[in-house]
This record gives sequence, structure tokens and C-alpha cells, in this order.
Amino acid sequence: MNGGLIYLYIFMTRLYHFPFAHILVVTVLLAGVASFFALPTPAAAACATSSLSQVSYGMSGAGVSALQSCLIEAGFNIPAGATGYYGNQTVAAVRDFYGNTMGMPTWDGRSVGPLGRSALAGLVGGGSTTVTPTTGTVGSLDGYKRAGSASELSKYLAADSGSVGLSGRQLAAPQFSAEDSDQAESANDGGADRVSETTVQVAGIDEPDIVKTDGTNIYISKEGMYYGRPVPMMGGAVEDRMMMPPQWEDTSKTIVVEAFPPEELAEIGEIKEKGEMLLVKDADMLIILAQPEIVAYDISRPASPVKKWSMALADNTSLISARLSGDTVYLVTQTWLDRSRPCPYIPIVRGGVNVSIACGDIWVPMQIEPVQHAFTVLSINPKTGTENRSVSFAADGSATTVAVFENNLYLATKSYTARYDVMIDITVDASSRYLSEGSRTKIRTIQGYDISLPGKLSEITRVIESDLAALSENERLAAETDMQNVMEKEFNKRMRELDRTRLARVALPSLTIAATGEVPGTLLNQFALDEYEGNLRVAVTVSPNGGWWGGGETANDVYVLGADLKEKGKVVDLGLTERIYAVRFMGEQAYVVTFRQIDPFYVLDLSTPTAPKMVGELKIPGYSAYLEPLGDNLILGVGRDGSNVKLSLFDVSNPARPIEKSNYQISNSWSEVEGNHHAFLKDARHSVFFLPASEGGYVLSYAGGDLTLKAAVAGWSVKRAVYLDDYLYIIGDEKITVLDETTWKEVKTLTLK
Repeated sequence: MNGGLIYLYIFMTRLYHFPFAHILVVTVLLAGVASFFALPTPAAAACATSSLSQVSYGMSGAGVSALQSCLIEAGFNIPAGATGYYGNQTVAAVRDFYGNTMGMPTWDGRSVGPLGRSALAGLVGGGSTTVTPTTGTVGSLDGYKRAGSASELSKYLAADSGSVGLSGRQLAAPQFSAEDSDQAESANDGGADRVSETTVQVAGIDEPDIVKTDGTNIYISKEGMYYGRPVPMMGGAVEDRMMMPPQWEDTSKTIVVEAFPPEELAEIGEIKEKGEMLLVKDADMLIILAQPEIVAYDISRPASPVKKWSMALADNTSLISARLSGDTVYLVTQTWLDRSRPCPYIPIVRGGVNVSIACGDIWVPMQIEPVQHAFTVLSINPKTGTENRSVSFAADGSATTVAVFENNLYLATKSYTARYDVMIDITVDASSRYLSEGSRTKIRTIQGYDISLPGKLSEITRVIESDLAALSENERLAAETDMQNVMEKEFNKRMRELDRTRLARVALPSLTIAATGEVPGTLLNQFALDEYEGNLRVAVTVSPNGGWWGGGETANDVYVLGADLKEKGKVVDLGLTERIYAVRFMGEQAYVVTFRQIDPFYVLDLSTPTAPKMVGELKIPGYSAYLEPLGDNLILGVGRDGSNVKLSLFDVSNPARPIEKSNYQISNSWSEVEGNHHAFLKDARHSVFFLPASEGGYVLSYAGGDLTLKAAVAGWSVKRAVYLDDYLYIIGDEKITVLDETTWKEVKTLTLK
């Protein structure tokens, strides 16, 4: 192959993250029209109540077959069909039927009672009935359709983007964007009157963390490794035996500490599992996300927790996000799809029963583009561990973001469709002057084919290669050089078409898809999304190469979208050549930090959604990776300057002229707050905040708009802090230190086992 085409192929394969072989292979036909779920009209007699008998899990026969046929007619999926055997697929269908139709989400699905049989017969016998599956939305969605079969979903997996496995996980995000500027707190009967909560994105929607407190007790997921002593091997006298090398032992666990009042500080219990936790206070339940298992304990007697339920993540599945809202836990899982049998797939296993997602319940992009994973959103009853509803998407897993608000969950994934369209356009335009009229005609014909976009690109590339091969060596060199320059310029011009993110709005608690849309660029994390007065605000970094490899100038934008996820307004080209490092939406304003060599701090006015604007800018050394409102028009930035942790206090009382009112540097190499907002704690009553760093935990005051150090607790394992009344508990893997917030004197220290 000649040199210029080699460059062209390398450029395109890097830009689009496509293996070279896939550029040259025509992919399967593109499914042109979406198919959506509608029920046929069955004969009423086929599912009459008298035809349905009492059957249960494990049974076989005509009664089971009749039940299965009726469930299928009613729209509840049984992938294997009416087999006559009551197995796991029938259990899942019955459970969905009871939860969706009868309002009984806790039904285990292992039997159908008289009321259930009557309701099922009435549902099917009533004529033409449309059922909204718990796994999606009936009707047309902009850019999405249901996968009709395993073979159709396989077409998307064949369009490989180069991302494999579970490398796309995004388990934590480094920003806090709560509606209130004060740290959320709660009261506790019998414990402290003032209790801190985990720092979260949205007040009232809890997020998992390694430390939780109910106001009396603290639950700590403790990391620990014990280096055992050398052990003599068997045989011979002790002094002559060879010694086995010492072994690492995992001593990680969840411990229960009686914390309030501080005089009674003591370790009173433990749980063998460890991981991030959700605390359901009203139900006295502690849910531990101990991947690959999720377990729930009754903690009504904290010293003796009792396991109530568990579920396991299936093979090739990881948990990427979780929330507790009201009396519902929302889980978002990511499952790697097997190309040979992509569906039905199983994200979780509960009580030995597979929770199966059928092919027809998986939403896919309208046009064929690379996907490797299925993302499943499940609503879980925290008392029983049973799943109430679910919705599933197939998507690329390399840049996934989840954000949850009071009434909506947003899932953001990488989009490739526009990228292929632009790639074809640029390739054709760059090469057109070197092609014969016959080749140009062929290309126009190919562009009209009803095949996948990668397939079109493959065919067009063949035509271009043929014509360039016919040129002389000098002519070919000139053509390739010219094409290279033209393509690079066009990629920069059209970068907002190349680099795209697809958004889906999932309504809560129904888990129905309310809207879909797209924005240019890539999101930093969950806090690049913010919902306010019915609009969604999105902050993105846009790369001319789609974010896959270096070259070209980046730009940073903020978009305001309506409830339909269509653009209302935008601010573009913030921090050219830089990337977003921190975002903080706060009512009608937004604060954005970009970074390359200096730290531009931008203030945006979003009061008019159709005309947002950048109103202020400040440039200072270093950068901020976390932004936190501290009240009185003060915004705290936590980041770095050189090798130190840097804290900046921004005064935004005049949005047009933000200033750095105070700063403080800690000679530690990093702080977990930069990458995990849960590690930060603010106590507005005492005008202080806590953050852990590489050499200890630090408490700083922001009273009077000046940053001053109040206390420090040494130790590389310091992780979190909570306050109970006026006591601050600084928690590490090795000890808990209690400080009196009125004097900042140490009250008590507990060494953890």
C-alpha cells in the first residue's frame, strides 16, 4: 500500500478507534425502520381464567404452557417461548407481570395465584391492549429503537470500536453539585441532634460511600492487609526446616462503631463484606456494594447485624452507579455483551434466579454503530432486594456518565453515528479532485446504499485506493500530502460533529425513557450534568479528533437543553486548547475550571436558558479539580499547584470580576477530594471543612473569607470525617480521632482492630 494511503488509514483508524481490518470489510445491512412493542389481539378463550390452573416453579405440563402463552400474549417476554417448563425465564415474566400490572413488585414470580390468573386472563382477553414493558418505553425515540433479535444486536457488536472488556467503568466522580450550599444534615432519635450526611450531588438523593452514620453509630468499610509471619514448612527439626515466605492476608471488613456520645466510642460489631454502602435509616438497613455481590443487613441491633438479602452481579457485569432516593435503590450495571450470543443477557442473579433482559427490551442506536456493553437501570426494594422495574441500553462503554435527580436519571454514552457521516464527507471531499468521473459516480452510488456507515466507508475507500494506485509515484505523493492537510483542517472545523455524546432521560420511578438527544463533546463526570427548572445543563470538552488521540485544539462548551433534550442555548469556546477540570452548577450560575498551564475560572450566567453567557473570568496558577459553594458568594476550589495541594477561595459577589480572595497550600502530593467528592465534608455551623490528603486529614476554617488551618490528624490512611453535634470524627483505616469543634481539642481516639 502506498505511503499516503497508509497515513490515511492510520489517521482514520486512530481517529475512529477502528481496527484497520474493519475499515476494509463491508458490515451488515443497516436496519432502516424501528420496530416497537405492540400486543397482538389474542382470542379471549385461549387465556380464559378457566384455562389457567395453579402452577409453580419447577412444574411441567399443559398448565405451565398455557400460562406461558398468556404471558407472552400479554407482552411479558419468555425468550424460549411456551416450553411447558416453569423455569427462570417464566419466573422473571411472572414477576414483571405482578409488578407492572398488579402493583405487587415484591412478588417472587414462583407462582401465580387466583387473583393473578384472573388479572392475566382479563388483560389478554380484553382485546387489543398495549402494555408498557418495565424495561423500556413504547413508541418512537429520537435516535433509538429496540433490538429486534440477537442477530440484529450482533450487527452493532460487529462494528467494533476497539474498546473491549469492562475498561469503561466510571465508579466515582470528582464534583459536588447539591442544590443547597450547606452540607446536608439530619437529626437522629436517641443520638446526636445534628448529623452530617455523605456529600452528594443532589440533596436528598444518597450516594454510596465507605463511611455512613445514623447519628449514634458509624459504619466503616475498612481496607486492610496483614503481612503474616514466616511459617516453617513440615519435616525435620524446627531449626532445619525451610521457612515459607510471609503471606498477605486480606483483613478488609465493615466495622460498626458506637460513636455518640464520644465518651462511649467503641468498636461493637463487624460484617465480613466490605465496599461502598447505602444506609436506609427508616428501615434500619445497610446495603453494601461488595462487588460482585450486593448484600443488605438489618442493623436494628447494630452490634449484631443480620443479613436479609443478597444478589450477585453476573459474569461480565460491573456496577457503575447507585443511588438511594426515598424508599428505592437505583442500580446501574454495565454488562459486556458476547458477540455470538448477546441477548438475552443477565445482569444480576437473585436467590439463584437469573434476572434476564430479553433482546426486545434492549434499546440500541437507530443506525448501526459500535457497542460493546449493555447498561441496565434497575429499581430495587431495599427491604427485600427484589427488582421492581428495569430499562436497558446497548452502547459504547468507554465514556459513560450517570447523574440522578429527583425525577430523572440521565445516562450519557459515546455516540459514533455523526462521526462516520463526517468521516465519509471529509474523505470524499479531500480525494475528489484526484478521482475520475467514473469513481465519483461510484461513490455517489455507494452513499445512497442502505448499508451501515462503516460499510459505506469501506466501499468508498476501495474506490479511492484504486484511483490513487493508478497515479505515478510523484502524483500519488502530491495527492496524499494534499489530502492529509485537507482532512486535518476539516476535522478541526467540524470537531463538534465528530465528538458527540448521546443522552437519555429516564423518568423516575417508572424507569421509562422520557427523551433522548445529543451534545458535542465528552463529559468530565456526573457533575457536568445539572437539572434546573425543567432544563438540563451540560458542560463538555470537545476534541477535533473525537477524544481518541492527540492533535488539534480542544474547546469547552456549556449547553442548555429543554426537557426534550433539544438545545435551547449554549456558551462555546471556553478555554481553547484546554480541558474542563471542574464544573459547579449553582442555580442560575455555573462555574467552570479549565486547565493546561494556568487555571481559568469562568463564571457563567444561565438565567436566560436561550441566551446563556460567560460573564467573568479569572486566571491563576495551578488548577482546581473540585468546586464547593461555601455561602456568602464564596466558592472553594480544591486542586494542585506544582507538587502541593492548593485551596483557593473565590469571591464571586461580582460575577464579572471574580477574585481569589484567599488561598492555602498543603505540602501533600494529592487529596482524594480531587477525584471523589464523598471525601469532602463541610460544617457550615462552624465555618469549616475537612479534606484528606496524602499525609493526613486537615480541617480548615473559611470564616471571614480567609482560609486558616484549625486542626490536622496525621496518617496516610485518613479517609473521611463526620460530625455528630459539635464533635468531628476523623476516620481512617487505623483509628478514629474525635475533635471538639468548639475548642479543636482532641477528645478521644479509638484504635481500630
